[in-house]
Amino acid sequence: MGEDKAMLAFGGGTLLSHALTRISSQSGPVVISRHDGAMAEFAGAPVVTDGGGEHNGPLSGILSALRHFEGGSASHIASIAVDTPFFPTDFVDRLAAAAPTPNEIMAARSNGRVHPVFALWPLLLVDDLAAWLAGGNRRLMSFLERHPHRFVDFEMTGVSDPFFNINTPEELEQARIRLGAD
Repeated sequence: MGEDKAMLAFGGGTLLSHALTRISSQSGPVVISRHDGAMAEFAGAPVVTDGGGEHNGPLSGILSALRHFEGGSASHIASIAVDTPFFPTDFVDRLAAAAPTPNEIMAARSNGRVHPVFALWPLLLVDDLAAWLAGGNRRLMSFLERHPHRFVDFEMTGVSDPFFNINTPEELEQARIRLGAD
């Protein structure tokens, strides 16, 4: 779309404020990971920069978030995408409930499609993920498949995928219409 999706107008705020509202109701502390240092915090949530200012994809952001929470009491972080405004408000609980062991990555799946950005990531992966990225690897699914993982299925909501992703101006307009209808 050529714009900072996080700051696009949505539901009386921005896509970022909408995502923060949805995730804050189902998790502990929240951190925002961005590929640039354009902001230090947003709505009280700290912002961490990933990839040294380069846009290295979602794994770079996940690594930044893992590092942010290292040394604390959390065993996992939950990751989401700001351009997926209808993700389930219980997705963190459902992923956590389905985790048989604390070292597995738990990722969302709907309509047969895996949504690896919507996942629980064990903090114990931080060193391996750092080495993976340092080796020039960026593929999220390739990293996920190298580790113990499971997928948790989420049902369609009405006629729509709960992980509907905004990539075009038309999809943004569809999401705005859907938000008004919910």
